[in-house]
Amino acid sequence: MPTMTRAGYVPPKQEPKKDVGQAPPKTQKPKKKKGKKRRKLNAAGIASLVIFAIAVLIGAGTIYLYTQTQAYTHAFLPGTMLMGYPLGGAPYEGGEALVKQIEQEKVSGWQMEIRCMNQTHTITAKDISLAIDVQATLEPLWQAGRDSGMAARYMKMLQLFKEPMNVQPVLTYDLAAVDALLELIRMDVECDPVDASVRFTPGSATPFSFTDEEMGYALDLTGIREGIEQDVRNLASGSLTLQAKELEPDVFRAALENEISLRTRLTVALDADAQSQHNAGIAAAMFNGVTVAPGETLSFNGIVGRRTAEGGYVSAPEPAYGENVSGVGGGVCQISTALYRAALLGGYEIVERSAAARPVRYCEMGQEATVSDQGLDLVIRNQTDAPLFIMARTYGEEDAAFAELTLFGAPLETWYELESLTEETGLIEEPVYIRDRDGAYATYSDERVPVGKAQMGYVAEVNRIAVDENGAEIGREIISEDIYEAIPPTIYVGIQDREE
Repeated sequence: MPTMTRAGYVPPKQEPKKDVGQAPPKTQKPKKKKGKKRRKLNAAGIASLVIFAIAVLIGAGTIYLYTQTQAYTHAFLPGTMLMGYPLGGAPYEGGEALVKQIEQEKVSGWQMEIRCMNQTHTITAKDISLAIDVQATLEPLWQAGRDSGMAARYMKMLQLFKEPMNVQPVLTYDLAAVDALLELIRMDVECDPVDASVRFTPGSATPFSFTDEEMGYALDLTGIREGIEQDVRNLASGSLTLQAKELEPDVFRAALENEISLRTRLTVALDADAQSQHNAGIAAAMFNGVTVAPGETLSFNGIVGRRTAEGGYVSAPEPAYGENVSGVGGGVCQISTALYRAALLGGYEIVERSAAARPVRYCEMGQEATVSDQGLDLVIRNQTDAPLFIMARTYGEEDAAFAELTLFGAPLETWYELESLTEETGLIEEPVYIRDRDGAYATYSDERVPVGKAQMGYVAEVNRIAVDENGAEIGREIISEDIYEAIPPTIYVGIQDREE
């Protein structure tokens, strides 16, 4: 029967069963300890162990490489970046998405402001078709570590860990719009300087009116296009200012105004006959408003031209070979003489001038300038640095007529006066007989008609005297020395015999 104790349930003891017909157990004898036998490994065994170890290592290495690189089989390796944006672990589509993001953030908003001469021009990404070449940009990053197996990829990963691969996007653009804009700016800015000028209006209350000078500009565009292209490649928006170089004109208004002043004004009386006054008036009008540039010459005959009836000239007395004869254009020498004297008083250089055969009544001896459209001319040079302006006119007052010449040019440092010094050389009293073949004075051979009186001979020296502001002489120069030959009395004799 089972019994219960405090400790719990205790099962009843059972008597061991006896095996019927079973031999009693044998008493085991203690075993003798056998000694261990050492076996030596041969070369084949060692080789097997080495191969096994290597296989284990290779397997473990392969598993390690696989675990390290498997995630990047279809993704960019760690350490690859585009403009600082990491691409590691991203699939190719992720790279494309990043390119679009960069295009939106940096490419589409690119612009360059170009300032020049208070004008601003803007070039935008659209103007130059600025875009990112997706394949050319991503291909180097995507191919990193893909040129061989896992080991090479893993080594590339280690390299990128130390030195990340950060590339800039490959851009496409067309700078034709930049070239066109720079050329437009150049054409708009560049210009030659314009000299100040003077307009000469003789006879008006203000004969001179001036225009202002204008600065010229040159634009050096060397390196500008290259600089803009560099900013495009760096996706660097910004601005630049083009500095135009100023080109100064040769003539400024202030200097021009200071260069023009009255050099001389000369008024002379004209001959009394109306024909001479008429011809003198035509010649004077030709010179009214004439301008002679610095260094240039003025020819009287070049301005007046031939004196013809078609030109409005009439016959008037003019000296010829010591006598006054009638000729078309007579009286013009009064204007050439007035111009000659005015040029001397104005300090200008006389290049060519001819004296008359005999002294004339409208100026002091030696101060005349005889001209002829057959060759004799008066030539004046403007040796100054400023233009020479001439005003000329004839006018009448009561019963007299006058010619007035006014010369404007560079300011005179000194004023001038003219002085004629004359000396008589003698009188020829023996007459000269001239056969009057035309019968102008005498018809018959026994006629003796005095035509010309004996005229004294002279030597005339003309001096140009420089005076200061008070009229005191400060220098003189001999301008001319002319000889007027003495002329004997002239008697005309006819050539026709009288009938008995």
